[in-house]
Amino acid sequence: GGACRRLLSLALAGGGACAAATAARSRFARAEKADEKREAVDPDLALKRAKGYDPSLQDGSLYSKACQSVTIGSLGFACYFWMHIMNKTKVINGKQLKDAAYKRKDEFKGRGLITVSNHVSALDDPLLPSAMWTIPEMFMPSNLRYVFCLTDRCFKKEWVGRVLTSAKVIPVERGHGLDQFAMRFAAEKLTNGEWIHLFPEGTRSRDHGRTINPFKIGVGKLVASSPEGAAPAVIPFYHTGMHNVLPIGAKNLRTGHRVQIVVGEPLFFDQVLKEHKLKGTPEHEIYKDIALRLEKAMRQLQAKALRDYPVNLD
Repeated sequence: GGACRRLLSLALAGGGACAAATAARSRFARAEKADEKREAVDPDLALKRAKGYDPSLQDGSLYSKACQSVTIGSLGFACYFWMHIMNKTKVINGKQLKDAAYKRKDEFKGRGLITVSNHVSALDDPLLPSAMWTIPEMFMPSNLRYVFCLTDRCFKKEWVGRVLTSAKVIPVERGHGLDQFAMRFAAEKLTNGEWIHLFPEGTRSRDHGRTINPFKIGVGKLVASSPEGAAPAVIPFYHTGMHNVLPIGAKNLRTGHRVQIVVGEPLFFDQVLKEHKLKGTPEHEIYKDIALRLEKAMRQLQAKALRDYPVNLD
């Protein structure tokens, strides 16, 4: 009701403050055929089309960190309230993800982090990440995720683009291949030990998450593009219930539903990449192999989640 609207207004106000300050200061490839044509497309088209995207809000400076703190903290607070108060969210094995994001174990040190999940609603991000973190943690966003969003969905208005840039959203252009800006930017962040979240199915589920669609090979490229011996850890998580919170086609968030997030075990690909290098496997085939391995891991996690923590997907 009115309280929720005030919280959402607070989130937008927080992002808007950074947007104003900055203004004052001046679907992945759909098939292999699209990849083969990547030389003919503009790899920086997303940058040209993304209204309001400002790299200075993601360059690691004190200014960018301050804006991220205000935007992600206030937006995350509103999302946390919606997921835990207006709805009921259960997170299973969430410590695994925090250990990776905060490099609490040696196995995560010196490498980036990729998380992959099924995709059900248009607001899976930021609602799901906000449900897995505490409110104070969201005001310290250095260890939080970057995420892709299509330019024609998230960057159509200047002020919205500024806010989303501060929320660590990266513009991506559908059908423009593996060498576009978003992929280069994400690879750089992973090399620096940061966290990228992906929806590797490339589209939202039409059956409430029952079906895991084939993974796009972009996730494979990001894993394979890291320095030798320091491939990013990959953690899958499978969620249910978001189709009730924001059904496809709905304009307003709904209340009174149950959401469940099951975090899987980390996957490491250093040995896999080493074996491919010894065999001389073509890069494209490496990307496909990694994507297939992750797709299999997601299906296994889904089966485990639905078996051990049964939910109604209707």
